[in-house]
Amino acid sequence: MNPENANHHTFIVRAFSAFIEWGNQWLTLSHWIFKPDEFIFVKVETMMIVINTFCLGLLLVIHWVPSALLPFIYAFFVQRIAEFVIVYSRNFIFKRGRVYSQMHSDLNRGVWLILMFSLSLVQIILVFASWYRAISFSNPGAFSQPLGILDSVYFSMVTFLTIGFGDIVPVSASAKILMISQGVLTFFTIAIVINGLISTHFGGRGESDVD
Repeated sequence: MNPENANHHTFIVRAFSAFIEWGNQWLTLSHWIFKPDEFIFVKVETMMIVINTFCLGLLLVIHWVPSALLPFIYAFFVQRIAEFVIVYSRNFIFKRGRVYSQMHSDLNRGVWLILMFSLSLVQIILVFASWYRAISFSNPGAFSQPLGILDSVYFSMVTFLTIGFGDIVPVSASAKILMISQGVLTFFTIAIVINGLISTHFGGRGESDVD
């Protein structure tokens, strides 16, 4: 195939790019809440800290949440996971976004992305831990044993790290689907995000694409 015509055959890439851009516009909180300005990165940092605190609070009280509110809580969890995928896909697959258009220092860009990635990992662990706990509370037979707060965090952590000791096993279909989803997210994190962080922080790449 002629390399000059290769772009005419990348339907999957074009479709994925279009989906990521649509998701960035409609599914990310930072795009909805903040206008680009000189304080945008401080605002994003503050938002991440607030959301992590909120996720921790949900983990502690999820068993007291009325069942009528659980669909909204689950929708929030889905949004947080979707934003994680969308933001890091834009940054490390397509090299778009505010961090590339507004932060022109390679060192500062890499450090900031690493810090945000750390906060994102904490958030992902807490989101899945809360979700596992909510499923276990509503259906005590969803796992091989009822999950307390520590058990939920522990299971979320070992699932994300793909350790899989086997002491806690998903039994119900919803628990299995959720565990599979976290495993897929782990693959995305390793293949895309960590590789992108290393390339950005240590590779000396200085391109700046327009948001």
